[in-house]
Amino acid sequence: MVLGRDESYPRGFKEQQPVQVQPRFGFAWDVKGDGKTAIRGSVGVFNQTRVSANAIWTDVARNPPIADNPRIFYGNMDTLLASAGTLFPSSVTGFDPDAPTPVTYNYTLSIQRDVGFGTVVDVAYVGSQSRHLQQQRNINQIPYRARHLDVNPQNANPVVANTALPDDFLRPYPGYGNITYYDNAGYSNYNALQVAVNRRFTRGVQFGVAYTYSKTMDLADGDRDGLPSYRPYRIWNYGRAGFDQTHVMVINYTWDLPRASRLWDNAVVKAVFDDWQLSGITAFASGTPGGIGLALVDTGTDLSGGGDGARVLIKGNPNLPDSKQTVAATGFVQWIDPTVFGRPARGDFGNAAKDVFRNPGTHNWDFSFFKNIPLRSESRYLQLRWEMYNAFNHTQWSGIDTTARFDTSGNQVNTRFGQVTAARPARVMQGSLRITF
Repeated sequence: MVLGRDESYPRGFKEQQPVQVQPRFGFAWDVKGDGKTAIRGSVGVFNQTRVSANAIWTDVARNPPIADNPRIFYGNMDTLLASAGTLFPSSVTGFDPDAPTPVTYNYTLSIQRDVGFGTVVDVAYVGSQSRHLQQQRNINQIPYRARHLDVNPQNANPVVANTALPDDFLRPYPGYGNITYYDNAGYSNYNALQVAVNRRFTRGVQFGVAYTYSKTMDLADGDRDGLPSYRPYRIWNYGRAGFDQTHVMVINYTWDLPRASRLWDNAVVKAVFDDWQLSGITAFASGTPGGIGLALVDTGTDLSGGGDGARVLIKGNPNLPDSKQTVAATGFVQWIDPTVFGRPARGDFGNAAKDVFRNPGTHNWDFSFFKNIPLRSESRYLQLRWEMYNAFNHTQWSGIDTTARFDTSGNQVNTRFGQVTAARPARVMQGSLRITF
């Protein structure tokens, strides 16, 4: 930690990065010269030129001596007041002053074909690679088993029998608490097959179908604080991104409904049943990845003795087939198999990845019916509209109990573990009447 006027440190506390070269290249080729088939491709380099102000500067602005939150051991108020000039451990925040600039490499290759009937089909491979993404980690985390006296008897507490010294006595950098360190060590990648079929509005019909088969991988771990200090990144944090969805299909459509007056030419029939239009969006999507939390009935037990903590043991495939996702005794649907998870032994780190199972996906239909009634002019009309969201009232689960709680014998005792806990909104309908003039 330095003062702003320290000439040995870079201005603004960060080394100026070199000029970032961001080339672009793209092409389009009309294969037969008839405007029916096109091949397109592109590649580009994109940099993020700023750091996250909330993540770094706000935290750094609270470092000692501006703000101090010391932890004092083996004392009382009398000794505190008599300890003038003594510095006690406090948590601090810092960042790499020479961190490389985050960069993303985007690339795509597509084939587009006009198949007639006003319809175009587009098939594309789309990918991206991101490097030097901002991450955080605690570089003053105590080592694994540091609190286990049978392994490290030298860490025994001389004041309180059968306990280890407080964490601040066991850290790699004495005199500090947690040291949150930001650096640009993260990375992610995205690869996808994207298919689109679009028909322009003609003869009263328009539709579009978009399907994506993709995979997104990254180092982010929303359930835990940053990157590990002792476990390998690729094992502990690398996996499917929290927003990854393998399959996504969205269908949109607009249809001018046939006029009933063609069957019965009657003024009443024409006024009531003609000029109706149906439009809608139908979406099917895979669920996002989910992780499993570890909890103990004997909360005082320290499995890892420090380090990056412990995770559950996985002894099999936790994903249940549809035929076995039945209603449990609690009255809720069992989404994942609770029997494949185990309690790690003392000193064991567990083997669970950050992405253990898939949350429920979506299967949703939204419809809109509307009718325009002219009011003796093309510029004045009355519109009657009726909209339905989740029109078929299809049950769509939205939450799973992901906490595996074990007793001292290793039995899983959370009766709701792996079961559905919430659902997305049921069918909603609304109507409106609007005058346009």
